[in-house]
Amino acid sequence: MLPPSYLDQMPDAFVQLWQQVEDEILQDVARRIGKMDKVTATANWQLWRYQQTEALRNDVVKLLAKYTGKNETAIRRLLLQAATEAMEREDAIYYHYDMEPTPFEESAALNNLLDAGARQTCGTWQNLTATTANTVTGAFERTLDAAWLKVSTGAFDYKTAVKQAVDSLADEMPMVTYPSGHKDSIEVAARRAVLTGVNQTTGKLQVARMDEMGCEFVETTAHGGARPSHAEWQGRRFHRGGAVDYKGRHYPDFEAATGYGTGAGLCGWNCRHTFFAVFPELGDPPQWTQEQLRELNARNIEWNGKKYTAYEISQMQRTRERNVRRWKKRYLAEDAAGLDTTDAAVRLRAARQSLAEFAQATGGRVDSARVSVPKFGRSEASRANWAAKKNSSVYSSLNMEPKPVTMQSIANVKAFSCDTLDAAGQQQLKNAHKRLLMVASKQPENVEVGRVFDIKMKPLTKDIIGPARGGSVKPPKTAVPHIFIHTHPDCSIFSQGDLYNFAHDDSIKLLTAVGHNGHIYAIEKTSEYDSNTIKAISSRLFTKVNALSDIPREQLPDEQLLQEAESIIRDSIKEMKKYGIRFYE
Repeated sequence: MLPPSYLDQMPDAFVQLWQQVEDEILQDVARRIGKMDKVTATANWQLWRYQQTEALRNDVVKLLAKYTGKNETAIRRLLLQAATEAMEREDAIYYHYDMEPTPFEESAALNNLLDAGARQTCGTWQNLTATTANTVTGAFERTLDAAWLKVSTGAFDYKTAVKQAVDSLADEMPMVTYPSGHKDSIEVAARRAVLTGVNQTTGKLQVARMDEMGCEFVETTAHGGARPSHAEWQGRRFHRGGAVDYKGRHYPDFEAATGYGTGAGLCGWNCRHTFFAVFPELGDPPQWTQEQLRELNARNIEWNGKKYTAYEISQMQRTRERNVRRWKKRYLAEDAAGLDTTDAAVRLRAARQSLAEFAQATGGRVDSARVSVPKFGRSEASRANWAAKKNSSVYSSLNMEPKPVTMQSIANVKAFSCDTLDAAGQQQLKNAHKRLLMVASKQPENVEVGRVFDIKMKPLTKDIIGPARGGSVKPPKTAVPHIFIHTHPDCSIFSQGDLYNFAHDDSIKLLTAVGHNGHIYAIEKTSEYDSNTIKAISSRLFTKVNALSDIPREQLPDEQLLQEAESIIRDSIKEMKKYGIRFYE
């Protein structure tokens, strides 16, 4: 048997091998899309599109051929290591009871099973990657056509259309197609294929060994964070070949109860459970007591005021890990296309911070293998970090003097009319602003605080406290339509970061900033809201403010910089109002 911790880490080396392939393909695609603005006439466009698609197809085929040998070698090595580990653990049980199984390396039957498992896993992976050239070029063509349509109709300029095309492929580039028609990234497919192949092969080896040793009963392993359907049977005992009552105890049928042999069951897709031989007649106790199993599935981990199981927390962490990888890949793709990487750098920094804070709060740890992206090394990390720092709020980066919260400040808070809330909700919002200032008064003066509410003013989070060094407070991602309120210690208008978050989070319906003096700025999405245009405006705002930040202070003193920045922000808000937002101050 293989412990869950072994199965959890085992695919990492193979996944990292194919992440390199995925990264090279994505950057190749991004470079080609980045050259799109050099094509003008429609006839030239059609020819260029065909040439680029064929060139990309040839590049992908060559790249896959380069990795074919590495692929088979890596799979066979992983399977041999896993099989050896599994059989050593399994045979230790038989040795304990003075049984003598044939040594694994001397068993022709077991080695034939291992070889068959390797061939099957390699074949499965080869079949999947055989679809890659067509899948990639199909996505490339569709994305080029969409970008060209945006430009030719005048809806977007070349720069915006190219950036949207590159970003969409960086986020969702499909690279393999399953027989069912489902498409996935190479990274996801690689982890699934290897984990499934290894677990199924070692399971067949163990069953063959049980047949050899005359073992009828098995016990499944158990681990914290099991998916609910697997938690039902983990850590329990079963009988092979049908349910039986034996020595006063009922043993359900192994395959029927666990789904062993099916994709959704034991040793199936992404499953980290396995099983091992047991001999009830010899009186050995079960490895897992009912009390231990209840503890594994208990809701005993707190996050944001709620209790979760270890499995739920693990899935929430996987989401944050994927988000870090997403922004790393987008950064590399934009860089390859010659685009401004500022937005991706800012998002990457926020994603890393969110993951680190979540892991610390829930007692987990960040697994570097799950957030790594090939070619995103120290140099890229340093450049991305610098871009994110440079793009932080102009006001906080200049250390503007924060103002204290006073009782008069709180009294200054007024209700305002908006479409998102009715009259009662508007009064609740006013009270929420007052309460938020009370919370802010207990923090250092430069620290922002915030809170999220649904559109009926029901709190969705506790108070969110910003970084102690100052800077913007970060709202958590919330799928439901919501209102985000936060404080501005310096009483300034919205920063470019505020407007970027508002534009790029479709779930935020109303955003407010209440100054330490009690003055409120608010921005709201209406029924006429044009998401793509507002996102484009917010991205241009980033670029303009960054250009100001790059000017030496002797040429543009702080006071003048702030005036220029506020003017640009107000102009951007004025432009946004044409596309379905309302602004209140």
